[in-house]
Amino acid sequence: MKLRALMLVALAATLSVFTTACGNTGGGTDNAGSQGEDRSFAELEEEARGATVNLSIYGGDEAINAYVDDYVTPRLKEEYGITLERTPLTDTADAVNKLLNEKSAGKEEGTIDLVWLNGENFATGAEADLWFGPWAERLPNAEYIGWESPSINRDFGYPVEGREAPWGKAQFVMIYDSAKVEDPPKSMDELRDWTAENPGRFTYPAPPDFTGNAFVEQALYGVTGEVEPFEQPFDQETFDEETPEVYKFLNEIEPKLWREGETYPESSTKLDELYQNGEVWLSMSYNPQLAQRQINKGLWPESTRTYLLDGGTLSNTHYVAIPFNSPNKAGAQVVANLLESPEAQIAKQDPNGWGDLTALDLDRLPEDVREEFSEPEGEAALPADELQENRLPEARSEWLLELEDGWQEKVLKE
Repeated sequence: MKLRALMLVALAATLSVFTTACGNTGGGTDNAGSQGEDRSFAELEEEARGATVNLSIYGGDEAINAYVDDYVTPRLKEEYGITLERTPLTDTADAVNKLLNEKSAGKEEGTIDLVWLNGENFATGAEADLWFGPWAERLPNAEYIGWESPSINRDFGYPVEGREAPWGKAQFVMIYDSAKVEDPPKSMDELRDWTAENPGRFTYPAPPDFTGNAFVEQALYGVTGEVEPFEQPFDQETFDEETPEVYKFLNEIEPKLWREGETYPESSTKLDELYQNGEVWLSMSYNPQLAQRQINKGLWPESTRTYLLDGGTLSNTHYVAIPFNSPNKAGAQVVANLLESPEAQIAKQDPNGWGDLTALDLDRLPEDVREEFSEPEGEAALPADELQENRLPEARSEWLLELEDGWQEKVLKE
C-alpha cells in the first residue's frame, strides 16, 4: 500500500482507538444537538447571516471554479450575507490529512467549514470521526434527494448516515475524434487491438489522479467481467485471483501508449490538453458533458464525440461534508442547502458551464421545475436516459486503494 494510504489508515486507526478510550466521539453525533441539528433551519440561517464560510475544493477545473465564484458566491452574499471563501486543493486528501492532524492535536476550531469529497477521502475521515453529523437529511432541499438509493446513501460502499450532502453525480465516458477514429474501441479487448494499430494515440492519467483511477477500475470490470464481488468487503484471496489479468492487460497496452508508456499525464487536465493538441485521439472523462463543453468553447474539434463502453460505465455521487471542528457549522449547512437547490443544480448542469449531473431526484420536483433540467444538447452529448441505463456502481474504497497500489507496483515500476 502506498505511503499516503498507509499514513491515512494508520492515523485513522490511532484516532479511533483514542476516541474510544476517552468515551468521546469528537465531532460526530455528540456535537450534533449543540450545533444545530435540533434547531430549525430558520435559526441556522439567522446564525449564518454575515458569516464567512470556507469551502475547500479541488481547484484544477476552471469551469468548476467559475461556477462557485460566479454563481454560488454572489447568491450566498445576496440571500444571506454569507461570504464564501473558496480554498483550492490539488488533492482532496490534503484537506483530510490536515483534519487528521488537527484531530490528533485536539484542535477544536479549525479553518475548513465545508469540503468537497467522496470515496476513500470520506471513508478515511469517517473512520477517524472527522465529519460532523448527522445533518444532511434535515436540510430543506434534502426533500429532493433520493436517500433510499444506494447510490446516495452509500459513498463507494461506505454508509453516508447524514454526514455529507449530495452535490452532484458523475459517470465515466470515453471520448474520441470521429474525423480520425471511425470505430472507437468499446471493450478492453478492442482497446488492446486499437492501441496496437494506433500506437501513441491513447493514454490515461497516472493514478492516483481521479480519472486515472477510474480508468484502471473500469479495466478491472472489463477484464474480469465482474462487478458484484467488488461491492463486497475487501477479500485478499479474491483480489489476488482477479487482478493479475488486469495488470497484464495494462502492461500489454503500455508500450503502445503515448510516449510509449514511459510517462503518463499527471492529471485529467493534462490528458485534455493532449487531446486538444491532437496528440491522442481517444480520451476519457467523469463528466459526460465535458466534450460538448470543450467544443462550445472552441477548444476541441467539432468532430469530437462521446460514447460508453459495452456493459456500462462507472458512476458515483459526490458530496460536501462538514469537518468536526468547522468554526461555522450553521453557515456550512446553509451553503450546502443552497448547493442542493433546484436553481443551483440547474445552473450546475448547464453544459456551457460545469455540466455536472444533478444530485436531485427529478421525480420529486414540481413538474414546472423538472422541465428546466433540459436534455443535454449537441452531437457530443449523450442522452440522459442512455447514461442512466448504463450506470455501474463504484467498487468499495478498500478495493480501489489496493488496485491503485497494485498499479504503482505492477505497471508503473515494471
